[in-house]
Amino acid sequence: MQNVMDTLRARGFIKQTVYEDELYEKLGAESVPFYIGFDPTADSLHVGHFMQLIAMKHMQDAGHKPIILIGGGTAMIGDPSGRTDMRSMMTKETIAYHVECFKKQMSRFISFEGENGAIIVNNADWLLNLNYIDFLRDIGVHFSVNKMLTAECFKSRMERGLSFLEFNYMLMQAYDFLVLFKKYGCALELGGDDQWSNILAGADLIRRKEQKPAFAMTFTLLTTSEGKKMGK
Repeated sequence: MQNVMDTLRARGFIKQTVYEDELYEKLGAESVPFYIGFDPTADSLHVGHFMQLIAMKHMQDAGHKPIILIGGGTAMIGDPSGRTDMRSMMTKETIAYHVECFKKQMSRFISFEGENGAIIVNNADWLLNLNYIDFLRDIGVHFSVNKMLTAECFKSRMERGLSFLEFNYMLMQAYDFLVLFKKYGCALELGGDDQWSNILAGADLIRRKEQKPAFAMTFTLLTTSEGKKMGK
């Protein structure tokens, strides 16, 4: 069977990867649990999600197990990636409604049956009850503020202002990857290229903390005629 990375590359999906040769070998040798995160900031998926859903389908067809992470917890912070201003904070009730809408739509694209059937998880299940001091000691110690400030998702906001709330988003997303790695053996995070810094942070966290391989892959973004990311 053709390696799924060849399939994705031939179709123009892949923008960036880390530890590419090691990842290629792993995807060709075994079934790899992987995840893509979706923040439920609207009650419907949009055209900007299309490439991620199709890539997820290719991965599943090649024998790999999709984990769909609904960002019920991180949506209460707001991802600064690609933003020129701070997102409005959402209530728990609104997020819960959006999560249900997402589940219904995703079931049309992804199979939830069989050995590598997709599963849906919500990071609110582990983020909302985090002990802040324990989190800083256990996770924050692995992050360099100097390095974080060079990330593209933060650089574009430095002049307009970046709240401490949003600055925590990278740590939260990296922690999601770690939780899924420990619980499901998830070794790969996929996402749009605007998420590269956040996804790479998660792979690096696992390699530092667990001393085991973890990987990141991003896809080319669908953009408008003005070159802006397609979204809601």
